[in-house]
Amino acid sequence: MNVMIHPSELKGSINIPPSKSQSHRAIIAASLSKGKSVISNIVYSDDIMATIGAMEKLGVKFVKNTHHLTVIGVQRISISDDNFVECNESGSTLRFLIPIFSLCKDKVVFTGKRSLFKRPMNIYEEIFDKLNLVFQKNEDSIIVSGALSPGVYEIPGNISSQFISGLLFALPLVKGDSKIVITGKFESKQYVDMTLETLKQFHILIEEQGNEYIIKGNQSYKSCNVFIEGDYSQLAFFAVLGTISGDVFCRKIPMTSHQPDRLILDYIQKMGGRIEVKENGIIIRKAKTIGAVLDVSQCPDIAPVLGILAGLSEGKTLIINAQRLKMKESNRLLSTYETLKSLGVQVIMNEDSLEITGRDSFEGGIFDSFQDHRIAMSIAVASSRANRNVLITNAEVINKSYPDFYIDLEKLGAKIEYIEE
Repeated sequence: MNVMIHPSELKGSINIPPSKSQSHRAIIAASLSKGKSVISNIVYSDDIMATIGAMEKLGVKFVKNTHHLTVIGVQRISISDDNFVECNESGSTLRFLIPIFSLCKDKVVFTGKRSLFKRPMNIYEEIFDKLNLVFQKNEDSIIVSGALSPGVYEIPGNISSQFISGLLFALPLVKGDSKIVITGKFESKQYVDMTLETLKQFHILIEEQGNEYIIKGNQSYKSCNVFIEGDYSQLAFFAVLGTISGDVFCRKIPMTSHQPDRLILDYIQKMGGRIEVKENGIIIRKAKTIGAVLDVSQCPDIAPVLGILAGLSEGKTLIINAQRLKMKESNRLLSTYETLKSLGVQVIMNEDSLEITGRDSFEGGIFDSFQDHRIAMSIAVASSRANRNVLITNAEVINKSYPDFYIDLEKLGAKIEYIEE
């Protein structure tokens, strides 16, 4: 599907959808808990459905309602006769679940889109090799076999935190104590903090000592009810939209949160944006912004939409420490660069940074989504300040994280045509 967006001023109020990152974590923890848990405020995006489908392979039962999910968990990790676990294109599903499914000792085949298996998995390859376990990575699958054991796990801090979170979910269930040691600069630590917060809710205790995590074995997850907070990753699109187009009131977003993408508010203010905190949400006022240096090492997911803001900001903006953008659904360093160029922005791409010179408006035209949900949504935000219509190809990629994104844009006044190919 393609979408055609007609440029217009967008403004109004919007409910921010629930955090996809928290939803993955709550589903996994609830699945490992004996008894019933209820997860409230949830959206069934493609990624979330991948995690639900995977946990069903362990015998977990789910009852899906519009706004809440009932989970009947299991405490014994065993897979059914069908040992194929479909992850679609969800890196979170794959990386969180490899250590958990390895506890069943049996052969497990993780499948999904080929683009998923282009993403780095060397951390687990090295761990499985040291433990003499099977880890076979192919173009369209990963095969694992053998049981994860207690021990000391050294993990570089500059890789995806999803590897650390996967071990944190699994190691409390093994029969001995373990330790995770983070070496070097610890990037995206707040995503690990989110995992620890979820584990604590489900009565799994992990001791944090600097960059080390002390994990007692033989623990048990205990069921509980969880409310998923609003997603700062998705708020970022409306925060930039409010800044460049018209005032946007964002509801259902927490003022305090472990979500790393909460930095979007700090960065908008750093660039001269105006944000007002209300009792039931945040108002982002339209403002003229100026260039700044933006470090995305802790929040790589918001880099593409920060690029859109930079493209309309006076002077130069540097988006730095963006190496990890290369390992997302697309090479986001390159796809953000190409998108900005297509919008008519002067931009220079370096090894791990973008140097962006702002302009007054964007060029319209035809834009490739690069099969990346965050690129598609960033282009849609940019369309509000384009000089002619914007056509986004393969626009349905938003279903990965935010199926109602275009509908919510229409609530703010967007004029969108849906074009079936």
